[in-house]
Amino acid sequence: MAPTTTANPRVAVITGASSGIGEATAVALARKRYAVLLAARRLEALRRVAAACGAAGAPHAEAVVTDVADRRQVDALVSGAVDRFGRLDVMVNNAGRGLRARVDETTDEQMRSIFQVNYFGAFYGARAAARVMIAQRSGHIFNVSSVIGKRGTPLNGAYCATKFALCGLTESMRVELKPFGVRVTSVCPTLTATEFFGAREGGTPQSGRRFSRLRGLMPAALVGRKIAATVGKSTPELVFSPGGKTLALLAALSPRLTDAMMGVYYRQQKTDDVEAGRGQGGVMKG
Repeated sequence: MAPTTTANPRVAVITGASSGIGEATAVALARKRYAVLLAARRLEALRRVAAACGAAGAPHAEAVVTDVADRRQVDALVSGAVDRFGRLDVMVNNAGRGLRARVDETTDEQMRSIFQVNYFGAFYGARAAARVMIAQRSGHIFNVSSVIGKRGTPLNGAYCATKFALCGLTESMRVELKPFGVRVTSVCPTLTATEFFGAREGGTPQSGRRFSRLRGLMPAALVGRKIAATVGKSTPELVFSPGGKTLALLAALSPRLTDAMMGVYYRQQKTDDVEAGRGQGGVMKG
């Protein structure tokens, strides 16, 4: 592959780039002079992020309206990047959505819908990128999971299931693609200061307050900078906070103790719901 220049820059595709971790990662890569293709469903938000990336130094920043639940759109996103630049160096599969509900109250439709975005959307992106990167014998794929993709939490069963699945997919790909010079990293943030709580079904910005007091909200910019700094390194997994690392380790060593901790969190969440007048059960609509 030809060396990178201003006329032939390194190229990154980021899904879920209209806000939060996706936006922060795009700006961080722009500062490293990547050409960035920004994918999400909200065009105006993408245009705002593209302008920020241009100001940060990206030689090219383009908004590409994409619904990651549609395989054809994700394939077109990746092939469009290669058609334009002849290469793909970084793929960040970040798009996702949430659902706050007990598992027994989760409908078939809700479960399929969240898997379609969080898991299949990432799968489509990772697979399309892998095929390009195998051919060029280089590249780095980041799949954004979550620390609760390593330990399930109450009222997040559907979300956790998608993130557990994504961690498993990433671990498999990491070994499969290593002989081709392609790196694959699982990104497992703890609670991050994004639009997630307000945007998830059954969620409000207030619904994460109890857990955020226990864990602390992580700035999205920190996650974005760490992803950008990890490009090209053989880093299997990014787990950011000491609390997140402790939770993952404790879940493996003592599931019973972790269950007890999660029971405290669950009772606090139910108390919050009662105080907010939502009742103690049911899928909450944001």
